[in-house]
Amino acid sequence: SSSSGGDKGKVAVLLPDSKSSVRWETVDRPFLKKAFDDAGIGNEIQNAEGDKATQQQQAEQAITNGAKVLLLVNLDSGSGAAIAANAKSQGVKVIDYDRLTLNGDSDYYVSFDNEQVGKLQGEGLVKCLEGKDKPAVAVLNGSPTDNNATLFKKGYDGVINEKFDSGEWTEVADQSVPDWDNQKALTIFEQML
Repeated sequence: SSSSGGDKGKVAVLLPDSKSSVRWETVDRPFLKKAFDDAGIGNEIQNAEGDKATQQQQAEQAITNGAKVLLLVNLDSGSGAAIAANAKSQGVKVIDYDRLTLNGDSDYYVSFDNEQVGKLQGEGLVKCLEGKDKPAVAVLNGSPTDNNATLFKKGYDGVINEKFDSGEWTEVADQSVPDWDNQKALTIFEQML
């Protein structure tokens, strides 16, 4: 979707997909659109649907269409860094939104405290398993190409590894899900079970 912008410039939002999480289309898109429209800032919001080449094309087209800022949720750091380098070469600012582009050259990074999120996840799991005798726990991590998943894991490992190390819990498995793919996650989890 798009709208024309005034003198304030134009922002292009590059969302990653709609399969890994419904949030991108049901929450982020409408709230971002409303915020930009309310501020009188021209905007276009695209979704790459998990395709790195598509996201690259969307970024290039947005710049051609006059975007002065790209709000990027990268599909991985390599493709995100390429988008940021191309934008920078054309004087366009890049904001890493939600996911940090490692080894990239973005101008800003807007996210939340990912390690704290992981810590809270770990604490939630500890509460759920209180009173259970030596539970067998399988750890299913997010995508290894998303720095957020790495930080989530660091946060919850800091909590749950104490349970594994003390022998209170048994760790059955610890595996990541490529590209946050829900079908792969199901298959991995079924194998863990």
